[in-house]
Amino acid sequence: MDWLNDYEQELQAVFHECRVIISGFPEPLNTRGLAYLEQFDVFQARSKKNYICYLLPFWLRRECGLGPRETHIMSSGNVLLMLYFFLQDDLMDNRRSSAAELLPLANLLYAEFLELYRPLFPAGSSFWTYFKRYLFEWSDCVSGESAGDYYYNDRSRIAGKAAPLKLSAIAALLLSGMESSIAAAETAIQEVLITLQLLDDYEDWEEDLAEGSYNCLLAMVRRQLPSRNATDVIEPDEVKAFIYNFGGLRQYAAIAADNHERLLSGAFRISALTAFHQMLADNLRQIAAAIEAEKELLQGGGLQYWLSRHMKS
Repeated sequence: MDWLNDYEQELQAVFHECRVIISGFPEPLNTRGLAYLEQFDVFQARSKKNYICYLLPFWLRRECGLGPRETHIMSSGNVLLMLYFFLQDDLMDNRRSSAAELLPLANLLYAEFLELYRPLFPAGSSFWTYFKRYLFEWSDCVSGESAGDYYYNDRSRIAGKAAPLKLSAIAALLLSGMESSIAAAETAIQEVLITLQLLDDYEDWEEDLAEGSYNCLLAMVRRQLPSRNATDVIEPDEVKAFIYNFGGLRQYAAIAADNHERLLSGAFRISALTAFHQMLADNLRQIAAAIEAEKELLQGGGLQYWLSRHMKS
């Protein structure tokens, strides 16, 4: 099965339900909420695609024997919870964000997530124990990121910044009586979340450098430079030299490839999750390979480079 296209109609229903829910918020929170949702809507051309958040419940459905309604509820809940945490990320990372505007909206989204998940899990369910654990994990990891230098000291904490995303996987396993598989599922999802963060950090390194946010690629660059530590300032030209002159992205992409090998050898294997991770690792590898290929053309002379870009065979 295709990890994305096979679920298009169901995703349309999920985003429609989220729009209906947010439309019911009081003004102006409904308008703000709908505009924020649009930034992450998979069907919007320039939106930020958080595929694993929307799709993880659907990827698990066949293996866990879940029904369409259960997976729809979990996916919709994931979207609302994702928006809740992204609003908090905006407040922590962007000094221009207004708490007065974002916090009321975030709390309404959180309440609607609970409204969707409560009917699936009574108060005594172990789901809520995992829920609390993942909230603690997220809080701990986002608050200690800069000082912790997670890329070198503990890569599992890179995934911890997205810990609540694991909730739908735990929900699916609990509903299907597969609680014994939870530890293996957490390990598998962790590998995917680390690689996803690696790719995001490559794409966002300039913005993160300007804002002083922790970034895995920047951590690698900083460590490769002489007489630098985790808190030293680095310059954009130093990052570009690492990527384009010294082949640093090949080393970076190799981490994602190692993650994929561990995912393949793990006890918890879901075909769509594996295919999604393969796509992430391949993207990094192809970016690194394209940079090296362009360098070789440049080194071969300007005419050869011009011909390769403009002449057709």
